[in-house]
Amino acid sequence: MATFPNDAPIIRSARRVAIAVDSCSLLSPSFRAAHGVPVAQMRIHIGDQSFTDDPHLDFSTIYRRVAMQPETRAWVSAPVPEQWLTTIKNASHDVDAVICLTVAAGLSASYDSARVAADLARKEIENVDIRVVDSGTISGALKLLATEATRVVELGLGADETVEHIEKTKSDLRTIATLDELNRIHHIANTPRMAIEVAQTMRIKPVVTFDVDEFRVVAKPISLRVATNRMLREIVGDIGNNPARFVVLHVNARDRALEIAARIRESCDCQFMDISDFHPFIGLYAGLGAIGIAWQKLPPES
Repeated sequence: MATFPNDAPIIRSARRVAIAVDSCSLLSPSFRAAHGVPVAQMRIHIGDQSFTDDPHLDFSTIYRRVAMQPETRAWVSAPVPEQWLTTIKNASHDVDAVICLTVAAGLSASYDSARVAADLARKEIENVDIRVVDSGTISGALKLLATEATRVVELGLGADETVEHIEKTKSDLRTIATLDELNRIHHIANTPRMAIEVAQTMRIKPVVTFDVDEFRVVAKPISLRVATNRMLREIVGDIGNNPARFVVLHVNARDRALEIAARIRESCDCQFMDISDFHPFIGLYAGLGAIGIAWQKLPPES
């Protein structure tokens, strides 16, 4: 996996603000350690089994297991307030403020849990400004947002400036995905089961975007090649000649993710590329073969 260009930590004494995130942000253990970013872990549930979302967990094994049991209930639950409280406390040492960044509030209870925890923390921790920010996004885009927030606090930005920068960066983030299998999408999509079965019969590979807490179908191609081309057209149409940072996500489809990443590099001014597994928060529903692309459009280089 590629590392972010700011993996080398900046002098800690310059930091006035700490960033805390939930585990849907997909931050690697090395990034967390290098930048002192504590993470509130989610929990994965498959049938009657439940376990903590550990950064060293092999997501591909989980996806294969769930794919063999399409009717078995599998889901990811948000960090409970007590876990967020511990995360906030871990972030609060030697800083003036803690900013908790969560996956989209419209999709998860993580934001509400963090708010409850923040209220509790304010009673226990003196002289630390604690804020909770809804990222409004998911997975790869949340990873880009979390790393950008970490970068600016290490440059010395205060809490107000950091939140302002996060809000601006959110408007430059986009997410698009294509699905190969549709065996589990009915668990999350607001689509009749019959319509999904028809789509499966027709071998449709839907292309979807995520914006303002909802998924939207933008194309219904019948081949992965056409679906990939449509995703790339959407990306190029959005960023134009601007530089951009990318995260390519997959569900047990790393070879295809690598091919798509190579095409992005050929077509765009790619300043950064990361290839990761989908977080189970989305991957459990996206199904085997799903590919997601998140990108952050950057200002033109002077």
